[in-house]
Amino acid sequence: MKSIKFLILTFTLVVSLSGCKDFFDVNDPTNTVSDQNQSLNLMLPSVEYYTATLQFRKAYSMGQLQQHIASYFDHGIDQHYESSFAGTWSLYYTKVLFVLKRMSELADEKNAIHYKGVINTLKALTLGMVTDVYGEMPYFQASTGSNNLQPEVDSQEELYNEIQSLLDIAISQFDAIDNSGLDVVKGDGIYNGDLEKWKRLAYTLKARYAMHLTKINDPVSIGNEVLGYLQNGFNSNADDFQLSFNDKTKNPWHTSVVLASNTGNISVLFSEQLVNYMNSSIYPTAAYDPRIYDYIDNNGAATFDGAQNGNEGNTENGNNANTKFNANSYYFKQDSPLVLVSYAEALFLKAEAEFLATGGNATSVGSTQNAYDAYKSGIETNMNKIGIDAGLRDAYLNDPAIDVTPANLKLEHIMKEKYIALLLNPEIFNDMRRYDFSTDVYKGLELPANHNPDLNGQWFRRPIYPTSELSKNPNLEQHEVTEPFWWDQ
Repeated sequence: MKSIKFLILTFTLVVSLSGCKDFFDVNDPTNTVSDQNQSLNLMLPSVEYYTATLQFRKAYSMGQLQQHIASYFDHGIDQHYESSFAGTWSLYYTKVLFVLKRMSELADEKNAIHYKGVINTLKALTLGMVTDVYGEMPYFQASTGSNNLQPEVDSQEELYNEIQSLLDIAISQFDAIDNSGLDVVKGDGIYNGDLEKWKRLAYTLKARYAMHLTKINDPVSIGNEVLGYLQNGFNSNADDFQLSFNDKTKNPWHTSVVLASNTGNISVLFSEQLVNYMNSSIYPTAAYDPRIYDYIDNNGAATFDGAQNGNEGNTENGNNANTKFNANSYYFKQDSPLVLVSYAEALFLKAEAEFLATGGNATSVGSTQNAYDAYKSGIETNMNKIGIDAGLRDAYLNDPAIDVTPANLKLEHIMKEKYIALLLNPEIFNDMRRYDFSTDVYKGLELPANHNPDLNGQWFRRPIYPTSELSKNPNLEQHEVTEPFWWDQ
């Protein structure tokens, strides 16, 4: 993975959008260079950085909803109070979508087919990231500036069709001959212009977004569809779509959580739901999941005591939780990568797809050897990625609570291990909504303490639209936070 040492320079050359408050006012920001001076190789690292930042902003809130982390504060998203995720909305419309639109226009002018493949893949990824927050939203008419200050709202079904279409087009563009002179994609801070990796990402994303539809389509058919895409998807950790950071441009979890915690400004701790999956409380094992020592700093205590969501940094028993972010974790050092799509995710998608394709469901027991092998490989792949000792890894894989055999494999085993491996990845919240927060799938899962009483025991499923956008675009219609969207019916 390339680092992003050149990003800060790129920001000053490309799109300074700080004066742009929302996407309805996206014209030409005053600090942008003129169109004729923009170049794809300078714009690409910026949009990759914005995409990674989009994931972080979304993950900070959704990480509390999916109970990877728990907040120190009262009356917030952790207790399912109303939230708009306004930073996610504004970043997508004023930076991500804006820059991708400019890049697409420039690539069309130059007939830069391979760049177009990259652009369309990023369009699909980021559109998926945001529609899985808000559901229906402006897209096709968005980011046209003063030409349309009140863009139409597109249904989520239309947006999902667009995601798959963009990925299909991207795959064909990666395979096409590019005579533009820009056939080598430069400025790529993630794959260094490797089109085969970009193509494998596109196929893996097709599998991800197809899997989201298990509630509204036949799960057997979805399983087979996902398996078809994964045949051309990621095949090693080297394919992971992740952005690396450095000592100048630091990992956002490090700057926002680790450094703040070290100065006494703790905002979030690891949740008891995640911790109890790893400390033998819910799934008794001979030893803790070794990843717990990488993820969590418990200041050398004998036990890991996770924070109960909704309880302001305390355990269920009212004691102080001791599960801070580990400053030396694979994920939380200043130069740690921010992982958006991983080979481990692809393997757990395969395990679930194999399980569903043979008629498995939330309560059935037993599946195929292929499902079981993918489940075990997902664990091993994740542990290898973050550097877990081989002896500890193998002891965990061979523990009877993990090594359950194909005949005893349940969906809960697959989803529990995906929950651990995809740490702070918002895909987990998509999975939880798909399975309606079922305790058959997520053992031990409970609503947070001090749950918002207005929700009457219902789970938070989606944020509201930012009020600033509602006041300017009458096409937006506010929803309740408990209302399912299209694929979540």
